Amino acid sequence: MAISDERLKELAGEMAEAMGMKPRKPSAPTIVRRGQVVPFQRSGMDGATRDIVYARIRDLARMYWLAWLIRQETAHVRGVIECLTDDELLDLKDKMERARECRVEGIGFDEAGLVREQRL
Repeated sequence: MAISDERLKELAGEMAEAMGMKPRKPSAPTIVRRGQVVPFQRSGMDGATRDIVYARIRDLARMYWLAWLIRQETAHVRGVIECLTDDELLDLKDKMERARECRVEGIGFDEAGLVREQRL
């Protein structure tokens, strides 16, 4: 015995009402015709791009002794660089590049505004 789609919707509405929830209205279906290209837009960086940024950050940390900067900037995510948002990750990379320039040019990290006070 098969239950019709209309009956399923009716039962779902009754259950939602009994639980004090409002049933969601179905969204309008999207029609895609043959040959029509629908671009897929993903928000944020893809995994491969993030891996490249991770590698650059880690390379800079190794080559210029900048691991302290990674620890400082990832303290809010318990030191796990992979937990940074895309914006935070790109900000960290930019700071690492600036810190590299400071190391090469002999500018102090404090002077460049890279060192901040750690609050526990």
